[in-house]
Amino acid sequence: MNLRHVSLIASYSARFSVRGGIGLVFLLLSLTFGLLVAHLMMQPVELAVKEFGSRSSASRADTTREVLAEITRQTKPVVSWVLSTRKKDSIRDKDADADRWAAYLLDERPAMLSAIFLILLFGWPFIVSFGAFDMFAGDISSRQLRYQLLRVDRGSIFVGRLLGMLATFVAVLLLLGVTVTAYIGVKLPMYSWLALIGWAGYGIAAMVCVSLPYVALCAWISTAIGSSFGSLTIASLVIGGVPLLATLGKMSHEYAGYLIYALPWGFQTRLFHHDPTQVALAVTGCLLLTTLFLWLGYRKFTTRDL
Repeated sequence: MNLRHVSLIASYSARFSVRGGIGLVFLLLSLTFGLLVAHLMMQPVELAVKEFGSRSSASRADTTREVLAEITRQTKPVVSWVLSTRKKDSIRDKDADADRWAAYLLDERPAMLSAIFLILLFGWPFIVSFGAFDMFAGDISSRQLRYQLLRVDRGSIFVGRLLGMLATFVAVLLLLGVTVTAYIGVKLPMYSWLALIGWAGYGIAAMVCVSLPYVALCAWISTAIGSSFGSLTIASLVIGGVPLLATLGKMSHEYAGYLIYALPWGFQTRLFHHDPTQVALAVTGCLLLTTLFLWLGYRKFTTRDL
């Protein structure tokens, strides 16, 4: 593996990844999804502020603060139940840790930004699959990689393209985070810019961390399947099928629920946990899965017929 070749391939991949049709669609899909989530979360607050503001003489900032506090109070039990590690049949059946966790996200941190990041966590893996499915599959099917192999080794191509794809995801997440943070800061003046920027920075870092295993998984699938459509189909089925099979399997056998840990679905929300130990375990889990999928993808790419 040549580091100079890796850096050149990564730079080229990052700069030209959004110029193709797939890259442009991925960029638009990512931004649309993120901004749509932000809009759907902000719209009830804006409507309630407008309604209460017409009946009250309080300032807009005070009205917004009161409305947001009431919405937070009503949604906190639901958030606590969603975050609970011991799901029961009722929202009331939730553990104390989930209550503390929900209070941390909604009271100690900007609640609106926390809610947006939690929703993004559950939809982002599918966005990742759409952006990373064609890392190698298209060129493998067209046999174009054979011409690159005349000057570059397989390891440099694999690592370079992977790093370029990760750089693209980081850039998209930064753009999305800056846009959403600015939107919330203007619409909800009760949040200080320092708190918003700090929590947005942490959220972006968490989203990058949870993206790593899914990008590595897509790289492995893309190297194993010499078809762009097939790669997208398999990647989407695996990412969506793991939590579905875990949920269905748990109904008949308790241990089948552990299938969800085959991907970060089982622990990715803990990247926003109030306990640093839980955050560290979630980061470790993401890194271990990333290492496993990268090893499988690298081994497949360096040994298969190109």
